[in-house]
Amino acid sequence: MPIFPLLEGCKACVVSSRSVRGSVIAEIGRKFGYQSAQMPDRPRRDALRLMGEVLPDARAWGIAVDGPLGPRGRVKSGVIRMASTLGFDLLPVSLDSRRKMVFNKRWDRMELPLPFTTVCLVFGEPIKVPPELHSGQVKNLADKLAEAISQLDTKAGNMVHRNVPPKECPKYFHRR
Repeated sequence: MPIFPLLEGCKACVVSSRSVRGSVIAEIGRKFGYQSAQMPDRPRRDALRLMGEVLPDARAWGIAVDGPLGPRGRVKSGVIRMASTLGFDLLPVSLDSRRKMVFNKRWDRMELPLPFTTVCLVFGEPIKVPPELHSGQVKNLADKLAEAISQLDTKAGNMVHRNVPPKECPKYFHRR
């Protein structure tokens, strides 16, 4: 959620699950002017149909690639198939914050940045997803995305904890 204020005003869509947590995420996204799409867990074709209706108008969309139930860091094949079907590239993103609450008892060890802390948001190179995929390609792309996010996790942590000066971050992501 720390990315929400950075992209405020962009035509974007926040994707979340149909759950209490997903409803909170969707509502926060709407407060920043984003569309929201709460996806059903099953059947998958209903989720894909809904995404097909909502996302073509969006310039960007975000989704937790390890899904609402994990395991942590494992990219779900549905994310790759969705990007392929809808014609989106994948942009790996990670962030870290200097001061935060870590929910260690949750499967995903969710982190909540504390007020007035420093947050570092990093983006990787876009990953192209072809329109027609076979299962081997899906696994390879999922592994590639997971590795990219893992590297960005390390980079964001190093930057935020080493006090990297703002000049190393792209200007368009700075907010004062």
